[in-house]
Amino acid sequence: MTDNHIHIGQFREIYYEPHEILDIVAEAGVTDAVYTSTTSAKDGVRYAEVEKEIAEAVAIYDPERYKPFLWFIPPYIDQRLDIGEAFHSLPYAGIKLHPRAHHWDLGDRRHLDCLHSIFAFADENALPVLIHTGEDVFERPGYFADFFSRYFGARCILAHCRPVIEAIALFRHHRNVYGDTAFLPLEGAAEIINAGFTTRLLPGSDFPITHYMATHYGNNNGSNDKLADQYLKDIEQMKKCEEMINQGR
Repeated sequence: MTDNHIHIGQFREIYYEPHEILDIVAEAGVTDAVYTSTTSAKDGVRYAEVEKEIAEAVAIYDPERYKPFLWFIPPYIDQRLDIGEAFHSLPYAGIKLHPRAHHWDLGDRRHLDCLHSIFAFADENALPVLIHTGEDVFERPGYFADFFSRYFGARCILAHCRPVIEAIALFRHHRNVYGDTAFLPLEGAAEIINAGFTTRLLPGSDFPITHYMATHYGNNNGSNDKLADQYLKDIEQMKKCEEMINQGR
């Protein structure tokens, strides 16, 4: 089984140890996974901190099976991080953009130039670019649409597919655009499947953010649910989506 969307590292006040998260994923029978470091979203983070975290993870977990993505953030522009050098020093398998955690201003020349370099690198190296999507203008699925059409060699993955109707519109216009099922309601997955895009949906959980949401929000605030138990629930949700996808083929 594959999980195309998990995380390690600092998320708000909790630090999710890389070895603990990846152990849970492996022990649950997931043989292939994509992970990024949520430490990348920490205020004032330096790339060296994230680099050290990823290096420790790939030293233990085979990067051919448990694949790290480079979460690229606007502050790296000032830190003069070269994406080619980063990929040369660590076995990254793709790139992540999170326009909610870090706003990418398309009216800012430095941001725009950086984004062109990111998508051009992905295009030249046939890499996936995982992009957070949501309801606000700066994170909607079409926010980076100009890059999708210009850099066709990049496989652009809309995390969460939100709003679904906009994700479907992009599937129709761009053959290199996909989506994942992380935090995607089954009704949303059904819409995508019924629209004829079963091959564009990739299984993903967003673990351990699922655990944080289950234990820190609403009536569950303060719950002591174990990480491993939450991931089993996440896998069940992914399996339901996969069953729907298989039925739609």
